[in-house]
Amino acid sequence: MVRCFIALSAALAALAGAGTPAFSAGVALATYRAVYDLVLDKTNDSTDLADLNGRIVMEFTGSSCGGYSVALRFVTEIADPEGARRVTDARTTTFEEGDGDGFKFTNETFVDEALTEESKGTASRTEQGVDVALTRPGEKQFLLDDSVVFPTEQIEKIIEAAHRGESFFQMDVYDGSEDGETVYSTAVVIGKGSNATHDIGDETAATDAGVAGLMHWPVTVSYFDNQGEGEQTPIYVMSFVLYENGVSRHLKIDYGDFAIVGRLADLDMIPAKACPTAKP
Repeated sequence: MVRCFIALSAALAALAGAGTPAFSAGVALATYRAVYDLVLDKTNDSTDLADLNGRIVMEFTGSSCGGYSVALRFVTEIADPEGARRVTDARTTTFEEGDGDGFKFTNETFVDEALTEESKGTASRTEQGVDVALTRPGEKQFLLDDSVVFPTEQIEKIIEAAHRGESFFQMDVYDGSEDGETVYSTAVVIGKGSNATHDIGDETAATDAGVAGLMHWPVTVSYFDNQGEGEQTPIYVMSFVLYENGVSRHLKIDYGDFAIVGRLADLDMIPAKACPTAKP
């Protein structure tokens, strides 16, 4: 389940005063530490799970000139109808260059404290395409199409499209998750924008951070197997409310046979590092 949060990592950037531009002058991200409380979506009748609870803790730091770092921990405990319980603990660290040309990642997933999945490597944009070099789970090098984007750039492109009034577009995303070899084809649907504050509900952490009155859009991103052909069913679908500065709240991840909802429970601002001013 962690793969969706790796892809969404930059979307959780919170307002910390004046933001710093990410990949264009039109989008500014800021630095933060956010906590999301997770529960099973009881409206999904197809699930065989008896219960689920968990938490995401994510820290987003850096700048457009120095690059962006993400440290994420995603822990869930699930119970089946017979009462058996299982704890999944996913840990991710990434670094993405401010111009979107380089990406480093380390992913580890533990189930009941046993390591079950890991990936580690780098991806660099070259004249030939995106060159990926893995060191875990084994050494391997391969080339991806240059159209592939990394996670922070993915969110930047969604925000730019929302400002242009676009309601649908597609792109391929590489986030280093699973075995480090997976590329996702994504379909993005953007709803009507608003700057209303009455829709905040119990996610008052966004209000306390000064985000609630900013322009925001309901966004749905469907993730598909990049190698599939013909009409496909998404691997999972993520929906969230996305603010124009990159803040996200009201998360939902639908895996088909069950779904998780996430509430923004806490938001701490980290002072942003200013980029050097160019000399005249």
